[in-house]
Amino acid sequence: MRNAAANISRYLPHAALWAWLLLCVVLPINGAWVPVPMALATLLGLACWTLARPRLAGAALWPYLAWYLLHVVGMAWTTDIAFGSFDLQVKLGLLLLPVAAAALVANHPEFLRWSMVAFTIGVLLSMVLGFHKGYQCWSETGQWGCFSQSTLSFELHPSYAAWYASWALLWWGHRAMQYTKGRAVALLLVALLLGWTVLLASKSGLLSVAVVAVFSVVSAFSTVKGRSRWMLLATAGLLLVVASVLQGPVAGDRLRASINAVQRALSGDAAMITSSDSNDLRLMAWRCSVARLEQEPFGAGTGDIKHALMDCYEAEGAVEAASRNLNSHSQFLQGAVALGWPGLLLSALLVLVPLAWAWRGRRGMLIGFLLLFLVNAAVESVLEVQAGVLFVGLFIGMLVIQPRSSHEHIKPLRSQHSA
Repeated sequence: MRNAAANISRYLPHAALWAWLLLCVVLPINGAWVPVPMALATLLGLACWTLARPRLAGAALWPYLAWYLLHVVGMAWTTDIAFGSFDLQVKLGLLLLPVAAAALVANHPEFLRWSMVAFTIGVLLSMVLGFHKGYQCWSETGQWGCFSQSTLSFELHPSYAAWYASWALLWWGHRAMQYTKGRAVALLLVALLLGWTVLLASKSGLLSVAVVAVFSVVSAFSTVKGRSRWMLLATAGLLLVVASVLQGPVAGDRLRASINAVQRALSGDAAMITSSDSNDLRLMAWRCSVARLEQEPFGAGTGDIKHALMDCYEAEGAVEAASRNLNSHSQFLQGAVALGWPGLLLSALLVLVPLAWAWRGRRGMLIGFLLLFLVNAAVESVLEVQAGVLFVGLFIGMLVIQPRSSHEHIKPLRSQHSA
């Protein structure tokens, strides 16, 4: 019995690690491939946690528990129990994955870096599959638009594919600035990831690229000195210019369409109510979400959010929004419709509390991840679907629990002309 227990303790962390890395690879490629590695990574990781019982960073992660428990409480005034139960099942990963991550970090000091390498491999494979899909479309139609947006993204929605790629872009950009080891590979990955994100032409993806650019500039001025700083900034600027030339017209058209939609909404143009334009539909979802919050300060209930929004769409005559059964298209408004003002507050704290914790601890990668989370959660209901829940659950736990000094043995990039 002792030998069996010793063997379990010895091999369990390795099995959990490989299941986790497999999950990191498949997540950016195809959601249909996720359930088995997700179940294995979660169960094996939790088993590791029961053996080691590593500490969890409760000061940063408590809003996730409170947010989930509020959804459990919200079942008390829900009429659609089936959908509410399904919603709780989807969101459970936000609680379990950080716990599993804590155990794996304790057993593998390089766990975060390995996970990012596996995740990047998955993003690169999705790029290859996406270009193959785009080529098939182009060979049939001859349209270069096949290499953009949903016709380029393999199986994921372009917004999520761009979010994933932006996070990988931020990570490898940081490594290119900070570490001499593997700098050439990191810069090559930065070029590939930037080009891919821009080609996807997702509006939230373009905002994410802007966040990465600002974050990288601030990081460069605060950590890299002398000639190296300007070389890296010039390289990044050149890549942005090339990306803008390649996809600037498409991205510009999409951004102008968004601005025009906002102007129509502000002017009270009734045409937006029945419009099928994606920008008008999002604004209609926001409008109804705010209206439902005003009507129900404690929300419609965990399982009744879609019914509440549908009632508003039908009352407003928003036929297109109703036919597509749109959610709030904002995680913060989604929480408000489901659980009222408490839901809105806790949805905001999911970002703000760990962001303040990361700022005090000077955890740059966690700050960058949370800024990307904030941008995407503002315009998409990212925690209502597996693609968002697993992504946040996977990385928030690792970034919070991973020791900040885990890579200090690698010398930061410094120029010989540094002051």
